[in-house]
Amino acid sequence: MRPTWDETRMAMAREIAQRSLCAKAKVGAIITGPDGQHIVGEGYNGPPAGYRHDAQPCNIWCKRTTQLAPAPDYSDCVTIHAESNALLKSDYSKRLGGTIYVTSHPCWGCAKLIANSGLRRIVVDSDAAHLHRDPMTSYRFLMECGLEVHVNDQMIMSRLSTVHTGNDLWQSYYPERLAD
Repeated sequence: MRPTWDETRMAMAREIAQRSLCAKAKVGAIITGPDGQHIVGEGYNGPPAGYRHDAQPCNIWCKRTTQLAPAPDYSDCVTIHAESNALLKSDYSKRLGGTIYVTSHPCWGCAKLIANSGLRRIVVDSDAAHLHRDPMTSYRFLMECGLEVHVNDQMIMSRLSTVHTGNDLWQSYYPERLAD
């Protein structure tokens, strides 16, 4: 059976994730334009350009992995997340109204970037290993900002079905403003 465009792009995101040098989680992201068929950006989690790593996994060169007590907020990690890399490498005018496909739940920082990126949808294929990122907070925020959120996790999707979005959210706070 022929895969859908969403399935095709998610497979591409999983493939690009393999370029990551992270020893804990290889994450990939693909951005398409509004037609959903043309790729306008891609990224994976990894160190910034120019950072010396000699193509070795991060447990060799990352200070976070060599410390006895790494920072809980990852402030000691030099890696740029896949979503951030994909957004940095894409043109705003080409991604406006498009979709980002990600192989992990977005963290709060990436959710804010995605919300302000001009994208219309986020499609996520993740597992329970990334629940430490508090995905519900990020997904609620993205929905409140007007993005469509699709996650391969039925429990998360059922919890998200109760979130107010767009005008519904605005009206729940200020019903008199929309009555005009």
